[in-house]
Amino acid sequence: MNEKDKEIDWDKLLDLMDGNRTGESLTEEELAMLAAAKEMQSRLGAEKFPEEEGWQSFVQARDRRQDRRFTLVKLAAAAILVLAIGAALWTFLPRQHTPQLANEMPVGKVRLKLSNGHEITLGGDTQVIQNNGIAAIKAGQSSLVYDAGADRAVVTAMDTLEVPRGLQFTLRLADSTRVWLNAGSRLIYPAAFNGPSREVYVQGEAYFDVAADIERPFLVHTGKVTMKVLGTAFNVNTYGPGIQTTLSSGKLLVTAGQEHTILAPDEQAVYNDKNGSLQKRTVEARVFTAWMEGDLFFEDATLLDITGYLARNYDYVFVFEDPTLEKISFTLDMRRPAVLQDVLNQISHSMGNLRFRVEGKTVHIMKRQ
Repeated sequence: MNEKDKEIDWDKLLDLMDGNRTGESLTEEELAMLAAAKEMQSRLGAEKFPEEEGWQSFVQARDRRQDRRFTLVKLAAAAILVLAIGAALWTFLPRQHTPQLANEMPVGKVRLKLSNGHEITLGGDTQVIQNNGIAAIKAGQSSLVYDAGADRAVVTAMDTLEVPRGLQFTLRLADSTRVWLNAGSRLIYPAAFNGPSREVYVQGEAYFDVAADIERPFLVHTGKVTMKVLGTAFNVNTYGPGIQTTLSSGKLLVTAGQEHTILAPDEQAVYNDKNGSLQKRTVEARVFTAWMEGDLFFEDATLLDITGYLARNYDYVFVFEDPTLEKISFTLDMRRPAVLQDVLNQISHSMGNLRFRVEGKTVHIMKRQ
């Protein structure tokens, strides 16, 4: 029996046909069946209604409303099927993805470790870190300032300032010497200079603008190289296999073991770790100091060298899909943007055969097809 047949009270319909019930409330299905039955009854009484044809007519009348509902069910099922197919196509067919951009900001924090072992995270609101007889220390969002106190005792314990990848930071030492620290660098120094000399230690890259003090020479140590100045401005870079010291102004004595050389402005000393040699050459100082002025300046540099710098300064990783691209050289001169993507756009504009694909914090370099 059809499910809709079960919803009809056939006993009630038979009683109504026999006249045993009146005023009964009927459903739409029951009203349709009652009308069909009465039509059959009248035709049979007039002997104008064949039995087989009459039964078929009754069945058709009975099922008419059910057919309508079944049609709606079929339409609904078809709609569900279309949606299911669409979902499957969306899931499995290849789609055009929006390229990811290299717009992520670095997450590292600048840290100051005081000589007493206390460690402080910098880069937020202005804060007074220390204020005693040796020195007063105040930190801002991107700078740190030391002011010498009244105590003139010799300070031997050292503070350490660490700048992570992707950030830069400036420091004013207690003698008013200014230091710019590039990404991934560390400076070790005393809170005050009360001895016969002023000595600091650097790893990474730093630019020094040394306050003049003829009685107390300023010494910068890095690895096996020492730089001695009275008042000058210079850049130190220890990122590579050797150590580069580039002079912007003044005069600088560079010593490595038994070797030494004196630099004039726009000269550079290069110490080779492998053979211990110290070489001097003439350079354009701005190429090596532009970073502290907020510029990106590369002159006839290889893409490998440029991406090495960008990796540190934006905290990304670069992968060359084609190793031959590492040796491509070109010149880049622009203000340092906040995000790496702007630099990649500039390089792509200058080198039309290059393409960059960004995946998270990794940049893939390939030839444009």
